[in-house]
Amino acid sequence: MDIDRDQFESAGDIAASMIAQLSEDKRWDGETPISEPGVYVGISLEDYHDNTKLLDGPSVSKSSLMRLAPPLGNPKKFWSFWAHNPNRIEEEPNKAMNFGRAVHALLLGDEVFAEKFVKRLDKAPDGRAWNANNLTCRAWLKEQAEIGRTVITSDQLEQIKRMAEDAAQYDLVRMGLLNGRVERSMFWEHPSGIWLKSRPDVIPTDSGMFADLKTTGDLDSDFLERQNGANGYYLQAALTRMICRGLSIPFESFTIIYSLSKEYGDTDHRDVSDFDMDRGEKVIDYCMHKIREGLDTGIWEGARTYVREERPLHLKQWTADQIDHELKRFDKETLEAAE
Repeated sequence: MDIDRDQFESAGDIAASMIAQLSEDKRWDGETPISEPGVYVGISLEDYHDNTKLLDGPSVSKSSLMRLAPPLGNPKKFWSFWAHNPNRIEEEPNKAMNFGRAVHALLLGDEVFAEKFVKRLDKAPDGRAWNANNLTCRAWLKEQAEIGRTVITSDQLEQIKRMAEDAAQYDLVRMGLLNGRVERSMFWEHPSGIWLKSRPDVIPTDSGMFADLKTTGDLDSDFLERQNGANGYYLQAALTRMICRGLSIPFESFTIIYSLSKEYGDTDHRDVSDFDMDRGEKVIDYCMHKIREGLDTGIWEGARTYVREERPLHLKQWTADQIDHELKRFDKETLEAAE
């Protein structure tokens, strides 16, 4: 896979380029659709993900690309959930997403923790034991949702604090890898006419070393490699690199800081390989072609037409072995009975 790196700046130009970039951050006015590529401030997380009028054309982020990228994505799945589909399927944030956001808020300061999160009451508002089916509990939960707060339990809060404290002591974090400009959104228009957008945890102010904080259930290398594909971390790194190139922002590396979501705190990191970022850029170009095709024709292929091959349906080998074992036993008993 060939990626043209000629447009990347040399190490000697990084400091000057970053100083220039600091003065070039743009501020969204909250109303006018953005038509100029760049790094923007003043955009809420909700607008970044869901406001279809934020940019003057259709846009995609890593989360939406994951529904299109091979091997498990397909255009019909992508279109069904895409914000620009007027009949899209609305998806509620799951517990893992809320938990990850809380860790980010507490460690990175990218949103005011107390404004976005609230500890669940120990007892129901009517004084009885907490029960989600209790009408006073349901009313309290509804009230928190209406003011934009995510509810977390006492146990979750203690766990998040342990994770944040451990991550804050990790060498790379103490050295400043997660320091920089937060709550920035990056936009660049792909040649297909579709905007690419990225919202890094931190945009570095004195290097081209990007980093992103992730929660994980295991720090085993095999698990992290599977998570890299399943959660599209390689795509996130490639998307950020591609946008940086388009905006002439220095980019050297993309590091994942992993915070272990266990009873005890632990932290580790991995650098996304250049090879996988190269692959990710190819996947992004592939996805842009599929989206452009869908928008132009109104046809969004499903899994069968997307794969374009006939495949017989097989049993899993373990199931087939169990069936064959039982049939052999039955044949033997039948034969013995006949004799």
